[in-house]
Amino acid sequence: PDGSWYGSWGVCFTYGCFFGVEGLVCAGRGVDSAPMRRCVRFLMARQNPNGGWGETYVSCVDKAYAQDSMFTAGGSGVVQTAWALLALMGAEVSSPEEISAVERGVQFLMQAQQKDGDWPQENITGVFNRSCGITYTSYRNVFPIWALARHARWSKKRA
Repeated sequence: PDGSWYGSWGVCFTYGCFFGVEGLVCAGRGVDSAPMRRCVRFLMARQNPNGGWGETYVSCVDKAYAQDSMFTAGGSGVVQTAWALLALMGAEVSSPEEISAVERGVQFLMQAQQKDGDWPQENITGVFNRSCGITYTSYRNVFPIWALARHARWSKKRA
């Protein structure tokens, strides 16, 4: 009802939103469909002031969104930010507020990137059976790169 999807293997509702939007797009659901718009509202309501998103593995255990205060960057992490951005751009957000949210998220990712091109290893981003936290070390690079690449295409499409 709140627009999110519970995600397995990743933490948690942000991850589920990314795959939910991708699934809706693949199924031919329009970007104006009710599930898509609810998901966008869910993500927009959870963006941090620094432009990123962050969620703790406790979301998986409690089955309720839990903000992650353990991230050093104002409660935001690069992986959850990338998932949120992929979902929002996949939903083809178009209002000025939504576009601003995407741009702020992209700025967060770019500022978090290290001089060597890597992103920092952060908190637990994976989970198994709701309570077994997993650190997928490649997530910190795969998803931010994917989000930035999608942003490059998305920006050209909007221009």
